[in-house]
Amino acid sequence: MAKLPTTSAKNDTEEFDRFKDFARRVVSVPYSTIKARLDAEKEAKRTAKASSSRVSGASSKRAG
Repeated sequence: MAKLPTTSAKNDTEEFDRFKDFARRVVSVPYSTIKARLDAEKEAKRTAKASSSRVSGASSKRAG
């Protein structure tokens, strides 16, 4: 039977402390900041789609 590697309790607590610090920083970001960034990204994607569709529509070839 293979031996399982042992982990030290110190390693577990350090890892959990890093996780708690990360979670605390994520939760501390105000919703208004997140909302503003999401809206800006959404607008950028919308304008990129609109401009790309205009370009592809303008380059359509007609049989003459």
